Amino acid sequence: MSRKKLLPASLFPLTLILLIVNQSEANEFGASLSANSLMSDNTTKSADEPIEERQDIYQLGLTADYANWLVDADVNYNFYAQKFAENSQVDDEYLDGSSTLEFGKEHDPLGLVLSHSSRMLLQSPDAVDLIENQQERQIISAAPILRQRIFGADTIFLQGQATLVSFPDDDSQDSKRNSLSLGWTHPLSKISTVQFSAQQTDVSFDEQPISDYSLTDAMVAYSAQLRKLNYRVAVGYNELEREFGESHGAPSYNASLGYATGYHQINASLGREITDTSFGNGNIDDATTIPGGDGLSQNLDQIDRKKANLDWQTSVICARCSLLVGLSFVEDDYLEREETSLNTYARTTFIYSLSNAANLTFRADRSKYAFKNKQIGSNYSMNYFSLEYNYRFLNGFDVQLFTRKEERDADQTQTNYDENVYGAGVSYFF
Repeated sequence: MSRKKLLPASLFPLTLILLIVNQSEANEFGASLSANSLMSDNTTKSADEPIEERQDIYQLGLTADYANWLVDADVNYNFYAQKFAENSQVDDEYLDGSSTLEFGKEHDPLGLVLSHSSRMLLQSPDAVDLIENQQERQIISAAPILRQRIFGADTIFLQGQATLVSFPDDDSQDSKRNSLSLGWTHPLSKISTVQFSAQQTDVSFDEQPISDYSLTDAMVAYSAQLRKLNYRVAVGYNELEREFGESHGAPSYNASLGYATGYHQINASLGREITDTSFGNGNIDDATTIPGGDGLSQNLDQIDRKKANLDWQTSVICARCSLLVGLSFVEDDYLEREETSLNTYARTTFIYSLSNAANLTFRADRSKYAFKNKQIGSNYSMNYFSLEYNYRFLNGFDVQLFTRKEERDADQTQTNYDENVYGAGVSYFF
C-alpha cells in the first residue's frame, strides 16, 4: 500500500484566513496535541492467528471560528500519525477535517464560498476497517453567488459551483463537478419561508469519461423556525442523463426536524438524492453518518440514495448524566449494476459526570450491512462497545483511559474477527 500524502491544497483556506484578521466580530482559534498508546489482541482484525501489537497514535488538531464585516470562516482539522510497534501494517499519516471561507453576508449582492474537506474512506463498503484498506478523499470547491432583493422581502439568487474530487492513492475515482443553480426565496412570515430552486450539474471523471453524466433537479421547500421546534420540508424531481447508457429519473425529497426542551433534544432527517461512488455524501461532517465506504467501490457508478436518521438526547435520567440514542439507515441503489445495499446503524452513548473535571463515557453500537447480489460486497454485521474515563486538569491537560471491543460476523468467514483494545492517552489544549 502506498503512503497517503497530505496535499498542499488542503491548507488553502487556513492561508486565506490569516490575510483577513481586522475588525473581527468573533475570533476563536484553538489547537490541541495528543498522544495515545493502545494494545490490541488482534491488530490486523483477522479470523485466524491474531497478532497482539501496540499502536501509537499522535494527533494535532486545529480549529477556528472567525467572522468580521467581510468573511465568515470555520476550520476543523486533525492531522494523524499512526505507528505500529510490530510492523503489522505500514505506518501512516493522514488528514481528517474541513474548512469553509465565506465572503459576503446574506444581505450582500455578491458572495463567494471556498471550501475544502478531507476524509478517510474504506476502499469498498465491505472492507475490514484497517488503515491499509482505507484511502483519502479530498474535495475542494468554489461557489460564487449573485443575490438580488425584489418586491421588498423576496430574494432571487444565481449560484455557480466548481468542485474537484481527488483520491491521492487512486486517481481512477477522481472527478469534476460544475453546477449552476437558480432560486427564489419568499418569506411567508417572521418564522416561515418558502423557496424554489433548480439546478444543473455536469459530472466528469478524469480516467473514465464513459461514466460522465449530467443531473437536473428542481425542488420547492418550506421551512419554519419556532421557539422549541424547527423544521424544513423539500420535494422535487431528479433527472440523470449519462453520456453513454440509459437515463434515470426519480423523485427527490429532504426533510429535517429539530426539537429542544430543557431535558430533551430530538433531531430527525429523511432524504433521497442521486450521487455517485466518487462524490458520495460530499464529505459532509455528520457524527450520525453510518461509517463505511460511503458508496465507494472499485467501479464508478451512479447511486440513487435514500437515507433516514433519528437521534434523541436527554438528561432527564439524572442530574449528572446524559443519554443519546440514535438510529440510521442508508439504502443505495447502484444504477448501472442493478445492485442495492441497505445499511442500518443503531447507537447508544451514556455519559456520567463523576465531577466537574472527570467523566465516564459508555458507547454501544450495532450496525448491519446487507447487499442484494453480492456484486458490491458481502453481508456482515458489527458490534462495538467502548468505555472511556476522561479527566481534565486546569492547566489544559486531559488524561484518558479506555477500552473497547469489536465483533464482526460476516458471510465471508475469513473477514470475521473479535478484537479487544485497551489503552491510555494524554492531550493538551491551547
